[in-house]
Amino acid sequence: MQVFSSIHAETLDFEEVFQSVKAGSEWNFVVAREKGSNYENLYAVNAGNPEKSSCVLKNPARTEYVFSNLCYNPKNETLYFCIHNGGGLVNGVQLFLGEGIYALKKDSDGSFSSKGVRRFTKMEPWLVERAKQAYFDKPSAPDYAGFLEFFFGFADFDAHPCLAYTLENGKKLLNEDALRYFNESGLLASLCSESKEFYHSRFEDFLFCLDENGEITKTPAVTANHSEIFYKEGGAFVDFHYLARHKGQIFMLEISGSLKKSFDEHGNVSNSLWSPDFSKIYAISDSEEDFLVYQPSGWGEIKAGIFELPYPKSPEEAPIFEKDGELFLRGVNHSDIWQLQKDFSFKKVDLNSKKNDFSGKTIAILQILTSLLLALSVIFYLAFKKFNSAKFIFGIQQKTREEISSDIHDSVVQDIRAIRLDVERLKVNAESEDLQKTTVNNLTECIKRMRDICYGLNPAEIAVAEITGSSTNIISVVQTLCENFSQRTKIQFRLDCEQDSGTILIETEKAKYVSRIVSEILSNVEKHSFATNLTLLIRQKISDKNRILTFIFVDDGVGCDLKTIFSHANMKKHFGLRNIKKYAELCGGTIDFLSEKNEGMQVKLSVKVAD
Repeated sequence: MQVFSSIHAETLDFEEVFQSVKAGSEWNFVVAREKGSNYENLYAVNAGNPEKSSCVLKNPARTEYVFSNLCYNPKNETLYFCIHNGGGLVNGVQLFLGEGIYALKKDSDGSFSSKGVRRFTKMEPWLVERAKQAYFDKPSAPDYAGFLEFFFGFADFDAHPCLAYTLENGKKLLNEDALRYFNESGLLASLCSESKEFYHSRFEDFLFCLDENGEITKTPAVTANHSEIFYKEGGAFVDFHYLARHKGQIFMLEISGSLKKSFDEHGNVSNSLWSPDFSKIYAISDSEEDFLVYQPSGWGEIKAGIFELPYPKSPEEAPIFEKDGELFLRGVNHSDIWQLQKDFSFKKVDLNSKKNDFSGKTIAILQILTSLLLALSVIFYLAFKKFNSAKFIFGIQQKTREEISSDIHDSVVQDIRAIRLDVERLKVNAESEDLQKTTVNNLTECIKRMRDICYGLNPAEIAVAEITGSSTNIISVVQTLCENFSQRTKIQFRLDCEQDSGTILIETEKAKYVSRIVSEILSNVEKHSFATNLTLLIRQKISDKNRILTFIFVDDGVGCDLKTIFSHANMKKHFGLRNIKKYAELCGGTIDFLSEKNEGMQVKLSVKVAD
């Protein structure tokens, strides 16, 4: 790419400049098409120091008109834009390449470059199924490279992604080798149709980060750029969007609509056309810890045709714009105007009218009140999300786990049992008897593993206690979780329990939190410790006022530097540790960690129990 000394189109090596936005006196952002290219890219141009100029983002769809308008917020020195490729086809399949909301921040050296790009979108299962159609089902030969490029686009901006899978013999398969194994073993179809918590594709479970030496790590490559809120509540955003800055806040207008059907004289559908006859408007909150797209109270669909395509090149034609300190929406006819009110609703107004029912001072006061209400809305919303919604989110997760456990036990497990009985009743010759026994044993082991999964999702003691309205024997729950863990991982387990601690009943709600904490602890041992032994110490401490039950998990693994593990930067990436602390707080307990490198790990969970 040529180094640029000016923002003026005639001095650049561009065939066409679609839009440009200034960021102070030093930087300019340009969406343009270079000579000889068929599509536009995003560039950052430094007029005072041209060698800092660079191509920030190459067009992921490689087709025209996929970038929304560029919206720069000087308050946090961030450029926002969206990408939509709704009309793009890959091998005849509509595949949404690069869809989502983007934020571009400065690098550590103060420059704008590709290192500062963050994409916010969700790898939803339906997107994965379309990718399988485009790269495996439609072409004559599988396009492994194309499939991987699509998925690596979902990775965090600071990650070096890798697809990894470990075979039963311990051999690791990476990238195309792993994908080829999925395809040839028949696993690909199920992985492409399955989802996990928060409606994410299961493919995320196989995308990990490479370290600086190119070695595979156990760090997930997809975490929505370490934004827990977006990871749980964000969306794929596969629609057209337009952005505007208003009083230091970024707003996003989304095209919406419906299929309008026409009928012939016989009542049959003769035609179906997409009609963008209503839109949605959102606010964006972008903090150091979280990225949030939300609708303030009172906002919803705008029942009017507002969004116009293609994207307008000038702000005077924009569907959402700011004028005299107020935020407005413009209809597709360019004459209907809606103004943002202090209660965050939109009211149709006439900008050409000279009538003014308010004095300048009154309008100024209303503007100030609107800003304050919007700021308070964001503050209260985030506060609710981070603190008050924890129990609500846990309740939804727990309900989902219970339903999945019930569905597996009542359908899949029973079906496998029926198949095992059929295999046992088969009349086979002497040569096939060993195969029949092996098959029966494999099916029996499969049933056991499925039951262990069901137990991990919803322990039987808790399920029974909920039905009967009684308390839960938490010792039995924790011991069973550990024993199932040991059988699955081959990590030796030893229980050291005081004689008077064999049966301890606690409230069922508290038992749910304890079981989830224990599951997270065991998961960390399995994934990170490289331990061969795990010991659980169970102790009670009874005083005049309290009765404290303590679980101490001790492994002989590699240990860690706790200061590094619990650093602010690391905690942003690890949901498991945050969940352990959060669940302990929610059940009124405490959690403590003790570890040194090569000295194993101790985790101490203490909870109050009733007499």
